[in-house]
Amino acid sequence: MINSQPKFLWISGSPSLKSFHRRLLNNLAKVVEIEFWEYYQTPDEASSIDGAIDLLREYLQNSDRSIHLIGHGIGGIVALGYSRLYPAQISSLTLLSVAAQPAITWHSYYYSQLKTLPSSRNCILRSIASNLLRDSSLNRIQDLVVRLERDLLESPSNHSLIKLEPLAQGGVEMPLMICGGEDDPIITESALFAWRSHFKSGDIIWRSPEGGHFFHHFNSELLAHHIQKFWYQIEPQPLLSLALQLELK
Repeated sequence: MINSQPKFLWISGSPSLKSFHRRLLNNLAKVVEIEFWEYYQTPDEASSIDGAIDLLREYLQNSDRSIHLIGHGIGGIVALGYSRLYPAQISSLTLLSVAAQPAITWHSYYYSQLKTLPSSRNCILRSIASNLLRDSSLNRIQDLVVRLERDLLESPSNHSLIKLEPLAQGGVEMPLMICGGEDDPIITESALFAWRSHFKSGDIIWRSPEGGHFFHHFNSELLAHHIQKFWYQIEPQPLLSLALQLELK
């Protein structure tokens, strides 16, 4: 029997980038209790999205609550894959910086450039970091370079320099919210709006006017409002907090 109180669960697939999630999580936590699940890739494990989904299944297999999943980037891809395999358990899916072809990630962008450009690994990572954090200081960009290097080792991915592996496209059974940044160099406008061909009635796209790939960090308050509004349209009263009900009326 499903517990009447839903679970709100953030899926993270990039430990080195989780600092970009905190502002949004803090804003969401003001109105709902949101849990955090994170995948860690170890040097002795094969890297794959399917492996991360299997671990998430182990974590959620005994849950008696309906679940609202949310994730950014590779975390969102893991949430998407899980939602397709176990739709009865999921009340809604919110994806941030996830393309309609889910294999489009900053990893695929990096490997494509590494394969075609006559530049070193570090130069390409610096270029990507500069594009992801436009108008930022050199120290901040260098910090992101270090984080991106770690992410290549710690995040589940089917990509490599040898081959970029596509993932299944399509929609999901549960209500779907797609979010992205208007100036994201990785998940471009066409990659994001291709989701519309898979939409059901009620599925939505929201784009941040700024913030790029990490728009959820730079525009967290406004994004939190739109996500909460999406959840409120799905959950009947009084499953969400009174604070949320009053805020969104």
